[in-house]
Amino acid sequence: MTSPGVLPVLSQIHNSVVGFLTTNRPFEDARSPRCPSDRELQRRSFLVRLNQKPGDYAIRLTSLRPEQVIQGFGVLRYADQGNELKQEIPNTKPWVHLNGTLISSSSVAMDETKLAPYPVRAPPPKADNTVKFFVNMTGPSSWALNIGPHQAFRQQLPPLLWDEESRGETTYGDNTQGGALQNGTVVDIIFENGANVTSQHPFHKHNNKAFVIGTGTGGFPWPTVEDAIREGGMAKHFNLINPPNRDGCRLGNSTGDWTVIRYEIAFPAASMLHCHMIHHFAAGQQVVLLEGVESMAKIPAEMKDRVHSDFTPPLRYGPLD
Repeated sequence: MTSPGVLPVLSQIHNSVVGFLTTNRPFEDARSPRCPSDRELQRRSFLVRLNQKPGDYAIRLTSLRPEQVIQGFGVLRYADQGNELKQEIPNTKPWVHLNGTLISSSSVAMDETKLAPYPVRAPPPKADNTVKFFVNMTGPSSWALNIGPHQAFRQQLPPLLWDEESRGETTYGDNTQGGALQNGTVVDIIFENGANVTSQHPFHKHNNKAFVIGTGTGGFPWPTVEDAIREGGMAKHFNLINPPNRDGCRLGNSTGDWTVIRYEIAFPAASMLHCHMIHHFAAGQQVVLLEGVESMAKIPAEMKDRVHSDFTPPLRYGPLD
């Protein structure tokens, strides 16, 4: 057993080819790979063509992290074979080595950057707001998006929707952090890796799916995507026709790697945005996005007057204290 918040995996069903897959809807075109991967630590569903000789076929999930070589197993079993009680792993043809590399050069691994929505949907043509996050490791056990790590004690404070003192430097979307994120507007989020640490960052956004419109290397010095395309000649790094549409994205391991997502705020919410690696999330790599809260119904006084924690946190209260 391994935590999905720690290890990205490469999956395979022996002798079988995957036709389409989903990431919690909508459907995505998987280009018929033999080895779908999950580097963004999401739930995935697969549609598999059952055209093999009836029998048992091994399902293997292989870790893609070099720190630990590990596999998980399952069985794809054709019904009515009289082997319902059989427990051993089938001796069927694998596509992948134990270390996650492909056995045959003719095999096809999934490229999650090319998973177009099915049917195809284009992202909004331009953004109204841009939020940029600079990923950094600010201490031996401290990860941050921009200024500093999200502090765990804030979960015990009065809700930040109506108590501005509960927000802090890791709350975005109000007038103190880059301006309001209003309902009905389109937002670009730019992630740039500033940590001199070889570590992946699969980011997950709550409440909205986003189009993963661009990735690249060498830093992102432009204030917006439009500036990068117009002044930086970066058009080849962006897909504004049929990019993946999901609730997560992956930032490259190297310093200067960047990823851009685009989404529309369709309803008011206080949304979490965080790294899906559990030890990064727990070490503070998370922020709160106040989205469309100006259109929220007025919060009843009886809700505000309910008992909440009332204390003054120490100034050096860290994410793991």
